[in-house]
Formats: sequence, structure tokens, C-alpha cells
Amino acid sequence: MKHLIIAGYSTSYFFYAVTLITYLLRQRNLWQYLSIIALTVNFLVLLLITISYGHFPFFNVFECLLFVAFILGGLGLLCGQTEKHRFDVRSWVWIEILFLLGIALFFPKESSLYRPNHTFLWVVLFHGFRALALAIVLFSAAHFIRFRLARQRKQFMNHIFVMGRNFLLLTTVLFLCSEYSGMIWCQRGWGDFWHWSATFFQSTMIILCLMFSFHIPGKNHRSDDIRSVIGAVTALVMLTVQVTKGLS
Repeated sequence: MKHLIIAGYSTSYFFYAVTLITYLLRQRNLWQYLSIIALTVNFLVLLLITISYGHFPFFNVFECLLFVAFILGGLGLLCGQTEKHRFDVRSWVWIEILFLLGIALFFPKESSLYRPNHTFLWVVLFHGFRALALAIVLFSAAHFIRFRLARQRKQFMNHIFVMGRNFLLLTTVLFLCSEYSGMIWCQRGWGDFWHWSATFFQSTMIILCLMFSFHIPGKNHRSDDIRSVIGAVTALVMLTVQVTKGLS
């Protein structure tokens, strides 16, 4: 089973990489087909983990990054916009996916061991909402990076910024849903010791980043630049938290 997971991971990484190359070369039909193949292989690996191990694929770093890559790739394919500029939002999405799978390379290529609480509703919702929030904040970051690197701020760039902010708002909603599920889980099974745990501190840092990104005063280009930087940094913070949890 482990060999199938490794083979699927390697195959999906290859097709995502080729998708990025063909997309930068603007081979439209080719990159679309390749991205569909990459997403299909990615989905099959997640399905294999779910069926074989009996739980959703987002409980350890490796399977979580595969799950996030699949959601992010789907958003890039369905919601991204192709521009004349080579490094547009879709390009950054494919780059982010390769970065995620590159991080997964340093972790065991296997699913997390089954635990009884992996089928507990509030545990599933906590990890599921958090993984979805990570995927969407990375999609938001792709918009912010594109906006920040643009040399000329035309009306279309304002649209890119607004899209990034909207997806960041959706990230906030999903992350708060995750935290609410986690509080119910902890209060039912572990009392209230979660208030002093490292997870609580990490969640506080993420919420502060989200608050800062929405509360920068001003309506000029400089304020938008600061918001876009904080929005992109928030994605990096959330990814770092997810990875460090796997190291602990």
C-alpha cells in the first residue's frame, strides 16, 4: 500500500510540474489536460488513503498537504484567470502546489495511524476545516502575490486584490469554524487545558494575522500593498503551523 501511495505522489508531482511548464508556455489545451490528470491522480491517492486506512486524509502532514494541493489545484483550474502576463494567479497556484508537495517529500509517505477519535465528528471537522482554510488562504495568497508584483496598477489589478481579500475572508470563516469545532472537541474530551496549549498560541497568531490584514487603515495603494503582504504572510504562517505540528 505504501508503494502505491509513493507512486501516486510522485506521479501527481510530475504532472503538476509539467502543468506549470506548459502553462508558462501558454499551451492552453495541453496544460488543461495535464492539470486534470494531475488532479485525478492526486484524488486517487487521497481516495486510496481514505479507503485503506478508514479515515479522511488530513490527519498528518503528508496526507494533509496532498489534500490541500488537491483543493488548491481545483481552485486554480476552475477559479483562476489566465492573463497575458506569464506569472499570473494560476502560475502562482501551480508554484504553490509544487512547494507543498516539495515539503511533503521530507515527511513519511504514509497515512497517519488509525485512532478512535479520527472518526469523531468534531475531530474530523476541526482538521477538515483547517485544511480547507489552508488551501483557500494559499489561493488568496496567489492573488496577493500577483497584485504586489504588478508594475502597473490597472483596474484589473484592483479586481485581483478584491478577489484575494474575498478568499481571505472565506479563510477566516473556515478557520473560525475549525476553532469552534476544536473547542467543542476539547471541552467534551479534555476539559479546558487547551487554553494553555501550544495549539492555542498558534491559533492566536493566525487570528491576529487575519485581523491585521483586514484592519489596515487607508484606501490608497500603499495600504493595499501592506494588506497584500500581510495576507500572503498569513498563508505562510498557517502553512508553517501545519508543518510544525507534524514535527512535534
